[in-house]
Amino acid sequence: MSAAIPFAAVPTSDPDDKEPITTRRRKLTFSERMELLIDAMSARLGPILISLAVLLLSLAIFCYFAVFIPYHYPRQETGEASDRFGYIANMVWSGYLVWGIMANYYYAVTTPPGTVLDGISAENDESSFQDVLLEMETYTEFPPTCKRCHLPKPERTHHCSVCKKCILKYDHHCPWIHNCVGHFNHRYFVMFLTYLPMACAYFMYMGIGPFLLLAELGDNDNWPYPLPKALVAFSMVLAGAMGLAVGGMGCWHWYLTLTAQTTLEQYNNNYIKNVCKKKGEKFTNMYSFGIIGNLLDFFNIGRRGPWYTALLPIRIPPIGNGKRFEKSGRGYVLDFGQEDDDMV
Repeated sequence: MSAAIPFAAVPTSDPDDKEPITTRRRKLTFSERMELLIDAMSARLGPILISLAVLLLSLAIFCYFAVFIPYHYPRQETGEASDRFGYIANMVWSGYLVWGIMANYYYAVTTPPGTVLDGISAENDESSFQDVLLEMETYTEFPPTCKRCHLPKPERTHHCSVCKKCILKYDHHCPWIHNCVGHFNHRYFVMFLTYLPMACAYFMYMGIGPFLLLAELGDNDNWPYPLPKALVAFSMVLAGAMGLAVGGMGCWHWYLTLTAQTTLEQYNNNYIKNVCKKKGEKFTNMYSFGIIGNLLDFFNIGRRGPWYTALLPIRIPPIGNGKRFEKSGRGYVLDFGQEDDDMV
């Protein structure tokens, strides 16, 4: 771990000490009511969206192996593949992509992102608070406290309004995995966003021939494959839409990975950059160690395994416990004052 580094707090609010303190509940605005409604829908729709995602992925995988592979590698009378080397290479590559998609999606769904109480066993809430506070005081003298969970809040931790808890290295809540993206499952989420667009592009490349064939055939013509033509056409459209949507999101998350930021931190860092610019100072991300260093830290290369483990869809835990992170130099810490709700 690096030595202690001074940080400058950037205030974003100036609370008035003369303002009277009241316990009267404020009436929610329309936007706040909509946020609560969206949060409730996200929590309830999660299992449905996961089932839908698995169903659509299964349809595309079946279409690929039942239609596209037989189209490009028809069997001869002897039962041998017309191009054995190409057939084997294609099956290996296709199997690798399917493994990468399904394994990383499963890991992203089932791996807890990490919470403040991880690694702490307590019999009641009061002792939980004390244990967390003692742990946090080993990292910083005055640890902040979440206004929602009323627990000490480690660095890079934020409260999720859907899960109703503070998540370590919080990125966002994803309804498609019915889970938060945080410290312990961030790697699997990013790799899922990487494998899926690659597979969609290859799926469309392999599907050009069968798609043109079904466009030429009439309703009464013989279709030699087990999947109906309508589902094949739907699979092609689905692959194109998913490739564009997920590919764009994947590019965004790879940018965040290479710059050692989460989605929430990126917005905060943009604000701090403007503050620094007005002060004539240069902003530096205190968690960034350069592109190579950020990649090594994100994939836990060198400490947990060799470089090629980044290409394998296997469970590899991240560096650290998510409550303390190494820092590269002097940085800025946002101080939102009394307006910090930690809600995204």
